[in-house]
Amino acid sequence: MPYTTLFIDNLETQSDQESVTFELQDLPCINQVEVSLVNKEAWIDHTNMISINDIILALEEAGFNAKSNDNN
Repeated sequence: MPYTTLFIDNLETQSDQESVTFELQDLPCINQVEVSLVNKEAWIDHTNMISINDIILALEEAGFNAKSNDNN
């Protein structure tokens, strides 16, 4: 299963961290999510049924600027 790391440059508060976590967990095909406020990163374990671009788009629609840190 793919494991994706996203950098979220406007992740600034505990509330932002919780919002990103809930947003990602609400998506289909997401197995596990960890969000680091300190590193401004989200680590997402997901199936091949959802693309990195779909994950990024969902975060952008929620108001977060996300970009991929890897090519998984």
